[in-house]
Amino acid sequence: MSAPWTLHGGHQQVLGAIGLRLSPAHGAEVMGGAFAGPAQHEAAVALLTAVLVAQPWLYAYAEAHLLPVEALEAAGLRQVSAYTRMSGPLPADLPSVPEGFRIVPLSEVESLPDRLAAQQTYSDMIGHTIVPPEFVLPGAGGCDEGLSRLAYDPSGAAVGICRVWRDGVEVACTTPGVRPALRASGLRRALLLSVCAAARAAGAARLKLEAWGDSEEQRAEDMALGLSVEVVTPIYSA
Repeated sequence: MSAPWTLHGGHQQVLGAIGLRLSPAHGAEVMGGAFAGPAQHEAAVALLTAVLVAQPWLYAYAEAHLLPVEALEAAGLRQVSAYTRMSGPLPADLPSVPEGFRIVPLSEVESLPDRLAAQQTYSDMIGHTIVPPEFVLPGAGGCDEGLSRLAYDPSGAAVGICRVWRDGVEVACTTPGVRPALRASGLRRALLLSVCAAARAAGAARLKLEAWGDSEEQRAEDMALGLSVEVVTPIYSA
């Protein structure tokens, strides 16, 4: 994080604090906010106003305990997307991989440039942050690389990824990352269903699916697999 701000009330009481985390395509993400209480709205607006002078291009999550919707809107931000979490029985639909593409277990991918290129397919989506090289090392973050999947296009370029974490009979993943030009190709759905097929074969029964910056159409596609929305946190942008 960079450029931290704090807001103090009487007797040097801290009313809130904000820092910025750089985004690859959306300026910066606001971290922190104002403490709940009678002064929260005024404190949140004051903090956001100060931050916007230094960084006019930013986004923030509308979370009642830190940055309520009313404060974000009073500071001039507007909703542009959302974080969502869905869950449900592991979808049983079979993947249909676009012609010429390959989807392989992440455990079979030794090339770090391929891993990084695939992970960077999220970079234009709001809510996703800069990928450090160590994040794509084998086993990084504790993901199950045998269940995770990476996609190659007909030329052999890494163009998509879906990383998976397992906890007993439940698997958790972020919605697949796919190159922007390929998001209407069916590759995103094929990656997700490939992960589900591998997880089901390994004895899993439930799926938890998180998404940052997905479109309404993508969200509807995921719900059509039998998943139910548990959490929606609006993302506001300046």
